[in-house]
Amino acid sequence: MFSEPDDPDIRERMHTAFADATSRLGCAPADGAVEAWGHGGRTIGAPVTTSYGNAWLRVLEAPAGEEGGKLWTGAQEAAATLPAEIPRPRLLDSADWIRETYAYRAELSTYITAPVCSPTPDLTEHITLTDAWWTRLQRAISAVAATPAPDDRSPVITQDYIHRTIPRYLGDVGIDTTVRRWTLAHGDLHWANLTSPELTILDWEGFGPAPHGFDAAHLYAYTLPTPELATRIRDTLADILATPDGRLAELTVAAILLQAADRDAIHARLAPRVREHAQRLLEHQHDSQTPEHI
Repeated sequence: MFSEPDDPDIRERMHTAFADATSRLGCAPADGAVEAWGHGGRTIGAPVTTSYGNAWLRVLEAPAGEEGGKLWTGAQEAAATLPAEIPRPRLLDSADWIRETYAYRAELSTYITAPVCSPTPDLTEHITLTDAWWTRLQRAISAVAATPAPDDRSPVITQDYIHRTIPRYLGDVGIDTTVRRWTLAHGDLHWANLTSPELTILDWEGFGPAPHGFDAAHLYAYTLPTPELATRIRDTLADILATPDGRLAELTVAAILLQAADRDAIHARLAPRVREHAQRLLEHQHDSQTPEHI
């Protein structure tokens, strides 16, 4: 999703680390492999070949002594926590090491051949998805939410963040922004993390507790540019979104995406639709006269 870093030192370090990882995990770069970079060059990933077939190799970097934390441990904790029924890449092997002043973690996962639904998080063009795909998505979101979160897993967002961010980006919404129900969530469910025609949910490093309905609300917001599929999401996930918990999750996501609009072009172009959607939610709340109906 991100461009190759401009800094040649970062590129050289990460390419060296990737080569180290292939040696440690017994794999080799696939012919014609295209690299996938994380934000600021913090990660690099690419397809590789192993003795048992193709796989995906991802390498994370952090200053030595600063490794660890939610994103560093996310893939391994997700592998240990989530039920097998959730369609996702399987973690096959991993390795940790330190080179000079940087720590590295390499993660070898199953290779997913199905392409992502969109090259960007937002869905800007209509795509055709089968009824089976939608059913599997609904079941996956429900299965994640029903899975107990690890005791030490940090939340996707905090209650304090919600209290601060909703008023800042949506104004005085006139509701209690206290989350009554926290459940496990992918935390970054959007169209660049979903594949088709076979559904696989990618990128679990940020998973954790979130307001109930967060994943459904998150995906819906990123679908606003394609109204027909946005309607399909509301129909498919109505048992989540058409509830007080779901509506608060939607307002939370709206505030998050409006904040992100200050930082990048993708969210800036999505922002007007998000504002309109948030306004509709708030108008519904005001018409109902009581917060219980939002």
